[in-house]
Parts: sequence; structure tokens; C-alpha cells
Amino acid sequence: MWPTLKPKDRVIVRPHNQHSELPAIGAIVVCIHPQQPSRRVIKRLSAVADHQLTILGDCPDASTDSREWGRIPRGHLIGEVVALVTRPLEQGS
Repeated sequence: MWPTLKPKDRVIVRPHNQHSELPAIGAIVVCIHPQQPSRRVIKRLSAVADHQLTILGDCPDASTDSREWGRIPRGHLIGEVVALVTRPLEQGS
């Protein structure tokens, strides 16, 4: 999710369940990776259709997202990022 998120940034996520309203289009969300269920991905919600989500990274040239995987099931949505905690730059960075 570069440039929005940088290595070692931390996010606070509001959990989503089947009864929750979906996050707004454009929200940053955490989802189960569609091809590797033990992994989580952070992407931007781009579209919702037929209980499926289109999620895209902020850096199209470097992102693996719905352009490669296709839409993902709504059930893969873990939650919406509601806060970002950035780490201060280290000396010499």
C-alpha cells in the first residue's frame, strides 16, 4: 500500500462481520488473501458487486490485487483500517 503505508507502520482495524455495513468505497481494508488464506492483505476498497469486493493497492505498478486475483468474496473482509500509527524515522534514514 505504498505510499499510504510504509514498512513497519501499524494499523488499527475495526472488525467486520456479516451483519456490519460495508466500509465506504475508497476505505483501506484488511482481507484474507484469496490464494493464500493464512496471509492478510491491506488494500483499498474499489467496488462492491454481487457480494464480492474489488480491492486495489495504491501503487498500481507494484501492487498485487484484484487486477490479478479478480474480485474476492465479501466473507474475506476482516475489517476497515480506522487509524495509522507511523514509526518515527530513524537517524540516518
